Amino acid sequence: MNSFEQEIAEALAATGSFEKDAALKLISVPPDTTHGNFTIPCFSLAKVMRKAPKMIAEDLAAQVKLPAGLSKVEAVNGYLNFFIDRGFLAKSTLDEIAAKGLNYGHAEPNGKVVCIDFSSPNIGKELAFHHLRSTMIGNSLSRIYKAAGYKVERINHLGDWGTAFGKLIVMYLREKRPTDQATLDSLTVKELNILYAAFSKVSKEEPGLEDEARAAFTKLEQGDEFYRTLWTAFRAATLKELMRIYDMMGVGFDHYTGESFFEDKIPAILDELREKNLMVKSQDLDVVMLDEFDLNPCLIRKSDGSTLYATRDLAAANYRMKEYNFDKCLYVVDLGQALHFKQVFHVLKKMGREWYKNMYHIPFGVILQMVDGKWEKGKTRTGTASLLRDVIEAAQKKILEFIDQKNPDLENKELIARQIGISALTFNDLKNSRLKDVRFDWDAVMSFEGDTGPYVQNAHVRLCSIMKKAGYTVPAAEADYSQLTDDAAYSLINLLAKKGEKILAAVKDDEPSVLAQYALEIAEAAHKFIHEDRVLGSAEEKSRLFLVQSTQIVLENVLDLLGLFPIRQM
Repeated sequence: MNSFEQEIAEALAATGSFEKDAALKLISVPPDTTHGNFTIPCFSLAKVMRKAPKMIAEDLAAQVKLPAGLSKVEAVNGYLNFFIDRGFLAKSTLDEIAAKGLNYGHAEPNGKVVCIDFSSPNIGKELAFHHLRSTMIGNSLSRIYKAAGYKVERINHLGDWGTAFGKLIVMYLREKRPTDQATLDSLTVKELNILYAAFSKVSKEEPGLEDEARAAFTKLEQGDEFYRTLWTAFRAATLKELMRIYDMMGVGFDHYTGESFFEDKIPAILDELREKNLMVKSQDLDVVMLDEFDLNPCLIRKSDGSTLYATRDLAAANYRMKEYNFDKCLYVVDLGQALHFKQVFHVLKKMGREWYKNMYHIPFGVILQMVDGKWEKGKTRTGTASLLRDVIEAAQKKILEFIDQKNPDLENKELIARQIGISALTFNDLKNSRLKDVRFDWDAVMSFEGDTGPYVQNAHVRLCSIMKKAGYTVPAAEADYSQLTDDAAYSLINLLAKKGEKILAAVKDDEPSVLAQYALEIAEAAHKFIHEDRVLGSAEEKSRLFLVQSTQIVLENVLDLLGLFPIRQM
């Protein structure tokens, strides 16, 4: 890949008229390519050089030495417009894709470590549809950071500790359910959901039940052997279902270190807070005051001695730095937890952990549904269910109906329908800035037209279909790059050349939508190229097929970086 902006800036600096960094900031891409591929205004030089910008541009056009890969420079009304040599771009880009394959555009390992904390559902409950956001944003960021050269530690910080387990224990025993090991081993997360619902209903009639739950968790935290046995069974039942859903979605983790993992690491945190006089009493609670940061006190421990989310997050942060020596630690958690993370990070600052500066909350918006003609926050329902597995099944069913109409004899159509459905849900989530709320509409999400997952997957399928019909692949040495300089081919190649910079841009802003929009651009350009430049049976078949197979390689990997399934037929 060529960093033309860098080379143009260096060439301009060589004339003595621009500083390289100043030139880099001014270089832009014109919306109309007839004005060049890159342009730089010369107006900022007018006062210093005491010339009209138009004259300055004309003088520089005559002086500047064009870097390799640029065909010409033109001076137009005070602007310098640079034009790429299309043949050079085609050869340099497509040769590199042929050499590096799916790793084209990826950075070399940079020796840096990033911890990414994502998904992190509560044990004892099934994954709800709203868990899709953290799960797939975190999954995509994990893949993107790896492509950018980082060593990635994917962490599922399970909510497997806290008063919620006191509620489950109280309800389990209240209903006199069997506690023999065989029964506990056969528990399902569905049964645990029923227990939660039962507790919620009964506690409204018996307020004292909440106190029982808090007391039960305190006993659990203090090491009660029987309660620990129940908790272990609840955790195992939930993990079994979580693993099934994650596997279905193509999501993986390196560590399932939930809140309970840090139980024995909390005393050291409490001791340090006391020794540094950071922890004080407030209304029977242990807190760290954060007045100097204009933040509310951070709650550390309840009056009964039980710990809170912040306590466990402090222990987790400390552990991650010691264990992984991270350069960055990301928390992919909804926007509603912004205050919590500000408090935790500032407590770490007060504790003297300078690496708190490398910890980032990666927030995201909510899912919206249409209610009485208005987009409102709420559960996206399939019938009356809002469980992620039900939404996936409904998505699979909708895509299967489409396949049965278009290609009923497709092999493995149930699996392919599920992969298209999951990819459609994922792409709808990732295509816009993560901070924006996500509008969920079944027809729009599952459409094969527009800015959707099925649309970009269909582009990949179409490329694979052409290659399959051709029955052969083209070595780079056999491609004639002069046959790939027309507008449709050039537009596509120019996009492929940007893959590396798109990956780095996504990392810079922790924003998968950069690659989602890039996938849409490639899909659109690929459809246009195939429509305008006949591939099979043309005089330029080999060269054009070489571009098709190069595009397929790039699009496959971009889909994979997003967490979409790059299927080859539908």
